[in-house]
Amino acid sequence: MGASAAFDRPTLPVEPGASAEVRLRVRNTGDVVDSFTFESVGIAPNWVTFEPVEIRLFPETEEFVTVRVSPPRASDTPLGELTFAVRVISAEDPDGSVAEELTLVIGDFGQRFGELHPKTSTGRTKGVHELAVDNFGNTEITPSFEGIQPDGLLTVEIKPPSVEVAPGTAALATVTVRPRKRFWRGQPKSIPFQVVVQEGEDEPQLIDANFLQQPMVPKWFWKALLALLALLILLFLLWKLLLEPSVESTARDSAEEVVDEKIAEAVDPIEQRLDEAGIPEAGAGDGGGGGGGGGGGETTAPTTAPPTTAPPVVVPVTTAPPGPTTSPAPGETTTTTSTTIAPITETGPFDFRIEVFDQPGGAGTNSSQNVTAGTKLEVTDIVFQNPTGASGEIIVSRSGSPLFTVNMANFRDLDYHFVAPFVFDAGESIDVQVVCATAGTIEPRRDEPSPGACRAAVLFAGYSTTTS
Repeated sequence: MGASAAFDRPTLPVEPGASAEVRLRVRNTGDVVDSFTFESVGIAPNWVTFEPVEIRLFPETEEFVTVRVSPPRASDTPLGELTFAVRVISAEDPDGSVAEELTLVIGDFGQRFGELHPKTSTGRTKGVHELAVDNFGNTEITPSFEGIQPDGLLTVEIKPPSVEVAPGTAALATVTVRPRKRFWRGQPKSIPFQVVVQEGEDEPQLIDANFLQQPMVPKWFWKALLALLALLILLFLLWKLLLEPSVESTARDSAEEVVDEKIAEAVDPIEQRLDEAGIPEAGAGDGGGGGGGGGGGETTAPTTAPPTTAPPVVVPVTTAPPGPTTSPAPGETTTTTSTTIAPITETGPFDFRIEVFDQPGGAGTNSSQNVTAGTKLEVTDIVFQNPTGASGEIIVSRSGSPLFTVNMANFRDLDYHFVAPFVFDAGESIDVQVVCATAGTIEPRRDEPSPGACRAAVLFAGYSTTTS
């Protein structure tokens, strides 16, 4: 059982976008009546059709089937020979199916398309376009380009002048147009031109475009110039009426002060020498003369007013109002920890942070920073921190004497900056005491050493000096 098949010719020429037919002879080599269907192998199924799509043959009989091949007119249609097979499928004996090969000879076709972006360019001295050429054919093309402006108003430069475009791809070229003449003012001028795309002996493609030439001086230039002149005039009047008199008055006052200082510097040594020599000032003695002399006129020597010293400037320093201090109740104790900074041998800025934990309702916890011998600390900045939102009091003291008392319920971060610093001498201590009322509502950090306690800290910053 089975079938045999053969084409009436081994090759089939066909053009993309067209159809070609070949006949396939099918013979039933089996012993029973059989039906046969067909399918293509090695080629896109939509390229091939069969007529009829099914035949029924008695044993040892044959029939011709028309095979029509229609390759699409597309860039992915291969050029040249393409071999495929037609499989004859037996309904009664599938294992006895047979396949017959056929070679297609596919022709070439060219299909290009060129376009300019933008269609219209604008400029004073040049315009730039982008030329795109698409190859929709199944063979490589090498188009060349040329710019045309019949009136000679533009020069057209295309780079590159020719490109190679593979099937199914595109190539780009830059088109630059420049006007041969320029104009300074007036309305913009529209200059049309064309780009010719030529490929071999095919008909050339003409692409229309336009260049809008602008005047060298834009319309807004004169308005901007008038606005600039008005601004210059306004600045000149402002200088003459307001600034120049003020500058002259300030300069005059400064010059008079300098002259007065120079006169005082010159006169003071002379008066000192006259006093040392015992010579009285002019006009100090009586003017009477004996005999016929008349009374001498009284002469007053010019004196120089003593220089005026400006009063010292007093800068007010605002500090937090001291609150009531909290002392441990009878029978309660205060936990105290003390740390000491390393000795400071050179002057310079410093900062350190004291962190204190206290359980709610406790008597308070105290931590101190001692000032080492030979060192003096000038504190200019204090920052209070209450990160968990606890309530209670923070007390900052100098060797037990309170300086600050702040209510923790009023802040998360509170900073003070002083013009006149707090000075801590050698042997004194900076004390921080926390009296916890209620713990904070903010989740504590993971490494909290005392969960559930009030956590507060005070940051001190300032300058240190060494003392003998």
